Formats: sequence, structure tokens, C-alpha cells
Amino acid sequence: MRYLLHDVFADSVNIYPNKIAVITENGCRLSYQQLNSLSNKFAGLFMKLKTDGLAEKPYIGIISPVHERSIASIIGVLKIGCAYVPLDEYSPHDRLVHIVNNAKLDLLVVDENWYVKHCDLFKNKNIKKVIVLSDRIDGDYLIDKTIFYDEVLSQPDSEPIKLNQVSDDLAYILHSSGSTGIPKGIMLTHRNSRTFVDWMHKEFEVTSRDIVISRAPFKFDLSVFDIFNTLKAGATLVCFNWNKKRENQSKHSDYVKLMEKEKVTILYTTPSTFISLMNRGGLSEANLSLREIMYAGEPFPTSQLAKLQKIISGVRIANIYGPTETNIITYYWIDKIPENEESIPLGNVVDDTEIIVVSEDLKRICEPGELGELWCRGGTVTLGYLGMEKETKEHLVPSPFHKYPVNFWRTGDFGHRDTEGCLHYRGRKDNLIKVRGFRIEIGEVESAISLLEGIDEFAVVAVPDNKYGNRLYCFYTLLDKMILTEVDVVEFVKTKLPDYMIPYKFILKDVLPKTSSEKVDRISLINQIKTLYRLSRSKAEGGNIYTEENKL
Repeated sequence: MRYLLHDVFADSVNIYPNKIAVITENGCRLSYQQLNSLSNKFAGLFMKLKTDGLAEKPYIGIISPVHERSIASIIGVLKIGCAYVPLDEYSPHDRLVHIVNNAKLDLLVVDENWYVKHCDLFKNKNIKKVIVLSDRIDGDYLIDKTIFYDEVLSQPDSEPIKLNQVSDDLAYILHSSGSTGIPKGIMLTHRNSRTFVDWMHKEFEVTSRDIVISRAPFKFDLSVFDIFNTLKAGATLVCFNWNKKRENQSKHSDYVKLMEKEKVTILYTTPSTFISLMNRGGLSEANLSLREIMYAGEPFPTSQLAKLQKIISGVRIANIYGPTETNIITYYWIDKIPENEESIPLGNVVDDTEIIVVSEDLKRICEPGELGELWCRGGTVTLGYLGMEKETKEHLVPSPFHKYPVNFWRTGDFGHRDTEGCLHYRGRKDNLIKVRGFRIEIGEVESAISLLEGIDEFAVVAVPDNKYGNRLYCFYTLLDKMILTEVDVVEFVKTKLPDYMIPYKFILKDVLPKTSSEKVDRISLINQIKTLYRLSRSKAEGGNIYTEENKL
């Protein structure tokens, strides 16, 4: 039985050929048949350009926002038996070079707005051709390597030969980086992605009547839901124009206006994005058609979630959890926000998945209420990291708790099960820290800060310190026209937290840095601390501890 990601699209083409599949903010509307025709043109051109053979170089890179042309290109990639590899358009040059070399990418699909910025990357000896998703480039370009969009359109639109692919073939590779900063290529198969898509389709009851709005970039696994759950259901995907130049924070209000105009029924994104849409996008004033929303990627402060629930009264809300390496492994439908400021549970385990909570000594499965690391296995779990066998073995480990051979993925996230079997999240291993000898969960500190009226976005980060073990720093922004001093913030937090949990400094910012996935960029904030303060390594602690010296 075929179990391939792009087959969900092929089925809908047969059922809904004339239905609109994709709508863009700039007015483009493509039917399922038109999108299929365009994907076939891409597939045909890819086949011509893959002169070294698909088996030798089975990956095709893409640097582009999500829109009708880029969506057609990734479907074309899948149709010829290759896997697509999103490259983050905001990443520094050296990071992209590492990804190109590690995956041996010889072919890239690039949005015109990012061609000039990354032109030096295209000079890489591995890259043979670059397909630009426009008919021309304003500026210099590599004549011998560059192919323009009109060449795509000149290809025949006949279906490529149906390959005998198997579900264990790779569908896409997403990249994240650990503490070393080296990009890790997370290999996701057709089985991984189909297990995820099919479960989401069943649980969230996506139908051909739904209008889904795209939010996540290709590099973020939420984009798989946006694109392939929409296409599986015969629904319509609305694409925001991320290339359009906009004033200040107007991208948030423009996004909400697009949701309103196209009568969007489903939105799946991060808590940071929902907070931005509430506080700077005018979500509370919009006439929305939403029927359900899902969030993932980071915990949602309960006070902010309560505010959102009030704004979109009657809309179903689900908390979705799973590291990129596992896709989605838990879900929790939110009915009532906890009044005791507790975080929202991770909830129930999805189909074809097993999660165990393992003690810190790795010798036993935890009892209910006992904190441990979450290990998981099942249809959505990655094969490992491309070209990184050592790192893969550190995370994909044999179970000491089963009588037959099975491997589990160590998520690095900590949590516990309650007496009813519901899973609860307590943060990543690096978010469970010690200050003055006390064990602290950063999420608990952030939960208290979220209750302060007038605060907008915020994040607490820990910087190692040889006196206290760690120092906590809180970066925050304020809602429009609000005035809160650091003293005001500290006095409020003192009523919610013991002294040792109160951040050492509260730093007011105009805006918090974001990753391309629209989550708060905590690494950037830690680097800002290291820039603001002269930090010196302590050799006595192995070079990993920092001491605050004089403020620069």
C-alpha cells in the first residue's frame, strides 16, 4: 500500500479539480488542477536538471516564503522521489553553506526577493543550478547557474512516471541547531509526515469547506499541516505576502485583515504569534470566521491564553506538542483556563505513538507525579540527523524497559504524568536550572510575570554565574501607551515569587527578537546579555561559567 505525503494532494486533484487550492494576498487563485499542472512542470524540469541521478543526490533545497509557486515546487520535488530541504532565508551565510555541503544540494529553488542576498551561496561548487521563482532579477545574477520561472512554465504539464516509492523514503529535511550551533538535519520520512497529517485530519476534522491560513515558513514543521492537511481535505490555503514591505507592525494587522477578508476557519501557529495578533494586530476588533485554532512550539502563558479565549469566544483551542524530531505526539483540547496559574497540560498521546517518562538515572519509568524526561517512539519519529551518526545515537536509544528491541527518541523535555495518565510539561532540560542552590523552572517564573497587566511580550533567560549558579534576566515589552518602570515590575513579581526566583535584571525593549518561526529568539537575548555585561570565563568551572564584571 502506498503511503506517501504527496498522494494526499493527488487524491484531492481527482475529487476537487476545479476547487480553489491556494489564494495569495496579492490576488492569485489556483485551482487544484492548476496547482497540479504547475507541480508537474517543476517535476519535469527537476528531472532534466538532476544529471547526477536521483539516487546520488536525492535532495532539492528551497529558499522561499510559502506561496503558490513554492508550494508547487515542493510537490514537484516529492513527485520525482526527492526530498525537499528548506533553507532559512534569514540564516547567516556560513550556516547555509554547512547545510548545502552536508546535504550535497545541487539544485535550489529560490524566491526572487532572496536571490541577491544569497547570491554568494550559489557560487558553492555543489550547486549546479538555481531556479528563481520569477521571470527576472533586479541586479546581478549568475548567468551559468540561474534558471528563471519562464523556463518552468515552458515545461510540459504531464504527470511524471509514478515511482515505486516506499514510506521509509525521506520526504523533507528540517534543520535545527543545538548548543553547538551546528545545524542538525532532521530526516522526516513519508511515513512520519503521513502519520502526522492523517492524525491531524482525523482529530481536527478538516474538511473541503475549511479555509486554512498559512503562517509557518517551510523550515518550521507547522507548515506541513498548513500545506498538506489543507490539500488532503480539498480545503483552501490562504498565503500572506511576506515579501511585501510594510510599515512597522502593520504586518500583524494586515494578517488579521486577510483572515477576515478570506473568512479563515483554521489557524495553527505559535503563542508568540497569537500574542502579537492580539496586542498589535487588532484581533479583538476583527470579524473572524475561525472555528478552531491550534498552538505549538512553546508554552502559552495562561493569562495571555485566557485573554485570547475571551477574544475568540466559541472557537475551539488545542495545545499541540512535539519537538521537530517527533512531529506531533500529544494534544490537549482546552475548555477552561486553570485559575491557579498552572500551565496547560500536554494532554493525550496521538495515534501510533508511545511516550514514557524516564527517571533522571535512566533506570526506571517514573511514577505518576514524578518528574522525568519524555521519551517517545512511533510513526512520526525521525530516522535521525543527516550525516550526524553520533548525535543520532545520543537521542535514538534502545529501550531498557521493553522485552523486544525498540528504539525511543529522547526529547530532552521534562514532564510528568498525573494519576489519570495526562501528560504535563515542565520545560527543557536547559530550562530546569539552579539559582542559589534552588531548582527553578523558567516557565514558572514566566507564568508569574504574565499576570502583570500592561506587559506585552517577555522572556526569561538564564546566564551561568560562578556565585549563584545562574542569574535570570527578563526581557519584556509593554502594550501601547502603558508605562511600567523596572521597580513596578519587580514589586509585582515579589508578590508572586520567592526572592530566589526573581530575575536579576528586567530589561525593557521596544521589540523582542524572533526566530524565522516567529518564536522569541532566546539565544539572541542571551547574547545581548553577554554584550551588555563584560562576562569572563571561570577556568575553575571548566570554562562554562560566566561572572559579571563591569557594565560596558
